[in-house]
Amino acid sequence: MSDEYLYLWFGMISRLTHTVKMKIAMKYGGIRGLWGVPENILKEELTDIQAGAILEHRCENDILEYENRLKERKIKYIYPGHECYPDRLYDIPDPPMLLFAVGDIDVLKCHVPTVAVVGARKASLYGRSVADRIAGDLVRAGVTVVSGMALGIDGVAHRAALREKGQTIAVLGCGINVPYPRENYDIYHDIGVSGGVILSENGLDVQPEAFRFPYRNRIISGLSDGVLVVEARKRSGSLITADQALEQGRDVYAVPGRITDAASEGCNNLIRMGAVCVTSGADILDELGIRTCQETRFNKNLLAPIEKKVYSCVRLESRHVDDICLEAEMTVSETAQVLFELERKKLVKQLVRNYYVRV
Repeated sequence: MSDEYLYLWFGMISRLTHTVKMKIAMKYGGIRGLWGVPENILKEELTDIQAGAILEHRCENDILEYENRLKERKIKYIYPGHECYPDRLYDIPDPPMLLFAVGDIDVLKCHVPTVAVVGARKASLYGRSVADRIAGDLVRAGVTVVSGMALGIDGVAHRAALREKGQTIAVLGCGINVPYPRENYDIYHDIGVSGGVILSENGLDVQPEAFRFPYRNRIISGLSDGVLVVEARKRSGSLITADQALEQGRDVYAVPGRITDAASEGCNNLIRMGAVCVTSGADILDELGIRTCQETRFNKNLLAPIEKKVYSCVRLESRHVDDICLEAEMTVSETAQVLFELERKKLVKQLVRNYYVRV
């Protein structure tokens, strides 16, 4: 069995979450090892649901039939090692083992700045207007806009990118052939024919279920250099994406709102904790080093690997150097030296002795 078909089979297991699938695969030495585990052992060592999900399509004929169904619908699939698998996803803690794709997968090979734009589903007129303006500014400057094709801010961002003839990537929390929500079917269609790309970890006919969306969000942030949040309540899925972005070493931007507006409470809190306050696309372009400010601002994409590693361990709230060392798996002296360099580049700040925060 080729690696290509092993990855496809692993992606066909849709009844289990990404985390559960990976834990089971690692238990048996990886995806190839899982493929070869005898049926009786799986039934003995796993739950009935887990064993049933893994055994359901563990047949070469099923895989070939599934691949033909994908080809009929012009759906492609990519996996680690594939020429179009995004480089950015190799850097995140739990990269997807398979991505189904509709549209131009060559977009994923482009080494251009990429920004995720996310926010409230029930967005206000203010939020929609701001998201439209900023997303338009970004794509006109050559930035690829990533979002989740949800109602509200997501849809506005995608439509702005399409209107400006820019590149956009939509990451679904349902099956690759399930345009969800229906109100955004036009986005699904237009991205597929305009040079953009639609991605999903979920294969054919997988319906949208709540547990799938947090997993989707890590891909949105993972594909991006930074994540912009436009309108978010105190507890919001957009804030989950922002948290994942920080864990992945990405920048977080937020649009401020009225302090009396519950829809802006999440964004205002992000700014209070150190997220970059954004009032125009130029603010993000400056951070990315794209506009005239690029001579004076440091481009975080130019960090050395060890600097990126330590930088990803620094948060918007202060952290002690010991916690940073533990997460980075480095000695105190090594970490301190890197923190000194990051502080010199004005990317982190030592608030009090041995406590660091992102600038």
